[in-house]
Amino acid sequence: MNEASPFTQSRRAQQIWAELPVEQRAERFIPALRMLDERTDEFAAIIHQENGKPLFEAVAHEVGASICYLKWLIERAPEILAEEEVSLSVFPHRKATIQRVPWGAVLVIGPWNVPLYIPVGQVITALIAGNAVVLKPSEVTPKSARILEELLSHCCLPDGLFQIVEGDGRVGAKLIKNKPDKVMFTGSVATGRKVMAACAKHPIPVTLELGGVDAMIVCEDANLEYAASAAAWGATFNGGQVCASVERLIIAESVRERFLSLLIDKLERISPERDLGPITFSGQKEVYNSHIADARERALEIATGGHFIDERRFAPTLVTGNGVTNAAIWKEETFGPIVAASGFETDDQAVELHNGISSGLTASIFSSNPDRAKRIASRLKAGLVAINEIGATLYSQPELPWGGVGTSGFGRSHGREGLVDCTWPRVIEQARVSNIEPKRPWWYPYGAKQTEMMKHFGRFQAADGRIDQLAEAAKLGRAATQMLTRTPRL
Repeated sequence: MNEASPFTQSRRAQQIWAELPVEQRAERFIPALRMLDERTDEFAAIIHQENGKPLFEAVAHEVGASICYLKWLIERAPEILAEEEVSLSVFPHRKATIQRVPWGAVLVIGPWNVPLYIPVGQVITALIAGNAVVLKPSEVTPKSARILEELLSHCCLPDGLFQIVEGDGRVGAKLIKNKPDKVMFTGSVATGRKVMAACAKHPIPVTLELGGVDAMIVCEDANLEYAASAAAWGATFNGGQVCASVERLIIAESVRERFLSLLIDKLERISPERDLGPITFSGQKEVYNSHIADARERALEIATGGHFIDERRFAPTLVTGNGVTNAAIWKEETFGPIVAASGFETDDQAVELHNGISSGLTASIFSSNPDRAKRIASRLKAGLVAINEIGATLYSQPELPWGGVGTSGFGRSHGREGLVDCTWPRVIEQARVSNIEPKRPWWYPYGAKQTEMMKHFGRFQAADGRIDQLAEAAKLGRAATQMLTRTPRL
C-alpha cells in the first residue's frame, strides 16, 4: 500500500482545503445536513438491513443523531476553532495568539455497532477542522459507511480529501504503516491496544474510544419504576451492542429486591422481533456463552434469560447473587443484552463498586436527591455521568465531549474538546508595540546583577497583597532599568 497510499492524495487535497477559512469549510457540509433529513427513511433502511438494529434505532440513533450533531458542528465550529488571543502575565508588554492547526491526513477506523453516527462524528469533525480523512469502516457494515460517502459527494470537497478504504483489521494495520498524521479508533480494548502499539512505532497521535462495563447506581430514594424502565432499555438497546450500555447495576440493598422484581418483569416483556436488536457480529456469541458459563460455575443466579432465542438473538438476561462482582460478567465487557446486579449499603460502597474495574466510559445515577447524586457523580471514574438518565444518551448531545478513562481509552469526540482534538495548537508570540526591542536582561553575559534581578522578579510574582507587590515591583523596576541600560557584550 506504500506506492498507492491513499494518504499521498489526501495530503495534496488537505493543503488546498486547509487554506479555506473554517467558516467556508463548515458551510460546505450544509448539503449533507439537508440530505440526511430528506433521505432519512432510505438511509435508516440501509442500516437496519445491514446492521440489523431496529428501524426505530436506525432512525433515532443513527440518522437523527447525525442531523443534530452536524447542525451543531456547522454552527459552532468557526467559533471554537477561531484564533485565540492570550494575555501574558509574566511579560505583559508582549502578546500571543493560539492557532488551531489541522493534523493533516487523519485515519478513522470505525465500528460496526453504530456504523453511521460514529463516523459522522469523527470524519466530518476532522474535515471541518481542516484535515483530510481516510475512513476504514468495519468490514461487517460497509454499506452503512457508504452513506457517508454519498453525503460528502454533494459537499464540493477537493478530490481525495475524503476516501474510504474497505477491509478487515489487516487493512487497518497497513494503513497505519503508511503513517497518517493522526488515528481515531473506535472498537474493543484488545484491538485498541494493537492500534496504539502500531501508532507508537512512528509515533502517531491516537484517539481511542474503547469498551466499557458501564454501571447504573440506583439509590433507595430513586423512583424505582422509572429507574427499572431505564435499566431495561439501557442494558438491551441495540441488542446491548453498545460500549456505553448498562452492564452493571449497583442497587441500594433496602430496595434491591423490589427493583430487581420490576426489572425482571420489564426485561421479559421486551419484544425480540420489535425491540431487541439481533447479534450483528457472530463472534459475540462466544463472549455471551463464556460469561454465562462463568456465572453458572460460580453458582450465580440467572434471574431471567441466559439463553439464545434464535440464531441471532440472545434473551435479555439478569445475573445476580453472592460473588457476582468477581465474575467475568462484572469485570469484562459482554457487549450484549446481559446485565449483572449487586447491592450497596452506603454511598462510599457504591462508589467503590463502580470504580473497582479498569474501564470508565459512562455511568448513570438514579436518585430523587440531585445534590446527593451529584456528590456521587463527582467521585466516579467515568468520562460522562448522567443523573436520572442513561449515560449512553449523552452521545446524542452534540455539545458534550465523549470519551472515557482507563481502558475505555483517551481523547474525545464531540463537543468543543472533540473539535480541538482534531488539531494541534500553534502559539505565535510578539511585542504589543513593534520596533521597540531592547536587548533582554537575561541574555549573555550572566552576572550578579542579573541574578539579583531575577530574584526580585520571583518575589514580585510570589508577593501576597497589593502593598507587597508594589514594593517588589519597585525593586524589580530599578534592577531591570540597570540591566536594560547596560551595553551587552553579546
